[in-house]
Amino acid sequence: MPKPPSLAIGPIGLRSGAVARLAGLPVTTLRVWERRYGVVDAPKTATGQRLYSNHDVQRLRLLKRLTDNGHAIGTLAGLTLETLEGLAGGLSNRVAPDAGLAPRLVVVGRAAAQKLTALGGCELLAVHDRLDEAEAAGPAPGPVEVLLVHLPSLQPATAQRVLALAAQWRAGAVVVLYAFGAEAVVATLDAAGATVRREPVAPRELAQLIAPRRRSAPPDAPAWQAAPRRFSDEALASLAQQVSSVACECPRHLAEIVLQLAHFERYSADCVSGSGADTALHLHLSGLAAAARTQFEQALSRVVVAEGLVVAD
Repeated sequence: MPKPPSLAIGPIGLRSGAVARLAGLPVTTLRVWERRYGVVDAPKTATGQRLYSNHDVQRLRLLKRLTDNGHAIGTLAGLTLETLEGLAGGLSNRVAPDAGLAPRLVVVGRAAAQKLTALGGCELLAVHDRLDEAEAAGPAPGPVEVLLVHLPSLQPATAQRVLALAAQWRAGAVVVLYAFGAEAVVATLDAAGATVRREPVAPRELAQLIAPRRRSAPPDAPAWQAAPRRFSDEALASLAQQVSSVACECPRHLAEIVLQLAHFERYSADCVSGSGADTALHLHLSGLAAAARTQFEQALSRVVVAEGLVVAD
């Protein structure tokens, strides 16, 4: 009995799911690359199932590696295997941020966290699936140099929540990756100092976005820590009216400055319900006012002791 004819498909015949796993690609990406760019020419069986060879797997691996490093698939699709190997030969095995920086990040979005894990060279303090999960997590587990947030949909309210979370954790930088969103929302985040990129973002670009962040407080962060108020409004009004033992009006001036700073601190804190940019600005102003109030309260306390003044209850 004669043997059935065999398919001339090369050394092996892999189905799309298996070849995608070997190449490190989602099956959906493989299909898009085939349909739009003709990256491989795998033959089909009588039932329409494509079968791939070792050559195809090697080619797809190179395409995956090169696109991850910033090359456009449209420019790579028509190149020979030898040319692709030459391009890949100039790449390091790992794309990492600048050596020695090791930025410390909190990440919202598992896809972004997976990219960072592949990059290496950074420290993930925490990874949250969603923004509401990050908001409910409480204080960050350490100094946050970069808050990286991946959002399928970028909405005005979402942008405001991101900025509020960054202000709460005193993040040195905010990087937002998004799939869909309005330009006005992107402009709001830009105005607040965030870095915003639309997906897809290649690992090399992501490395560049986080690499400049160093282990330091934000440049405009208050140098002094704020403390709870030491003097009530009534105590400050009383001190402003008391007569000093020397011919100066330091107690009055200091009491008035402390009162103004305390009121501005509260005013700024009450203004955080506006747009995303306004929220970030007023949270910052409130923190600065609180830090300045703390310093001037210490000065006033020293004057009170030196002059023997009475502080009203």
